[in-house]
Amino acid sequence: MGKSNSKSIQSSPSLSSISSVTSIPRLLKTHRQNKSSSSSALTYFSSSSSTQLSLNSPNSLNSHLEIMSQYPSSLNENLLNSDDFDICQYIGDRKYCKSGIEDVNYVYPVDDDEVDRCQMQHFLMKHIWEGNFSAPVEELLSSYDTKILDIGCGSGAWILEMATEYPRPQFVGIDIVPLYPSEIHPTNVKFRQANVLTGLPFEDETFDFVYMRFMTFAFTINDWERAIKEALRVTKKGGYVEIMETDFRWYNEGPFDKTSIGKFLQTQNMDLIASPLITKYLNKFSNSEIKHEERKIAIGEWGGKLGKLYRELYGWASRNLRKVITDSGINDTNWDHTVEICLKQLNELRAYDEIHRFWIVKSLETEEE
Repeated sequence: MGKSNSKSIQSSPSLSSISSVTSIPRLLKTHRQNKSSSSSALTYFSSSSSTQLSLNSPNSLNSHLEIMSQYPSSLNENLLNSDDFDICQYIGDRKYCKSGIEDVNYVYPVDDDEVDRCQMQHFLMKHIWEGNFSAPVEELLSSYDTKILDIGCGSGAWILEMATEYPRPQFVGIDIVPLYPSEIHPTNVKFRQANVLTGLPFEDETFDFVYMRFMTFAFTINDWERAIKEALRVTKKGGYVEIMETDFRWYNEGPFDKTSIGKFLQTQNMDLIASPLITKYLNKFSNSEIKHEERKIAIGEWGGKLGKLYRELYGWASRNLRKVITDSGINDTNWDHTVEICLKQLNELRAYDEIHRFWIVKSLETEEE
């Protein structure tokens, strides 16, 4: 059985200066529509050097947006509005995975607005962690023989950045809905529509590095076991598996938060606190030591510019859950107002949550079946 080695990071990196954080969704949309938009719209500080970076800096948010705009089909309106997705349907003006399909549990929309939210989430997580991964895979990333899999790749933000920064390995991204670029992407990237819960279309021990994140709202409690077992199956012995998730458990939350946010998960059979499940099944299917890091992130202006951005991301994500709120029997008439009250209370009480990264080396010994 694996052993857990937990490293707790008590304070997260902070953004020291942001000239505007009130319209990140609009900034992403504007950048997508007009790459020549003003570079003075947003600035922020590097968490490691405290040096101000403009949007034109190669280490800035704008550089990430610029990378993504090179692959327009990841946000292609025709692609997103295609009727070719057998598992999708429109409800009003939003697109979702159809309900009632076995092993398809994703509760968020699958459209432009949600893709933009995921882009923001990607950039923010990269800043918080000061990088796109924690496993010691730098040597692997310098080899032409390395194969890397991104499970639940979404729009492809992580894999497109990684493949651009590390042009030698071969990258594969899979997701149940093809929001990723279908044609225009780096030559060392391939995307496939696939569902980890029904079995990945790869032979045993295919990949040197398997990466998975942001699956809390795609997996039921029982799905984690199958997903982690399948991720380990396609990983080479001696290869790496890394999983990143946020525990949506708010420290210092208020009474309104306790009764308002997360109720729907009871009907969805999901668990907001994924880290114990990840530890449990990595232990079950691996003989290797589990490496664990965490970040505690402030929610709201009390945490400075980073906390303000994180609050905005929380609000955006909560508003995009409107459909599942209604499906769960909760009246959504005042949902936006409810979200704002919750976020206000989280800020006033100086609340925060935890983000986790787990990684292991797949044992050379035979894993438990």
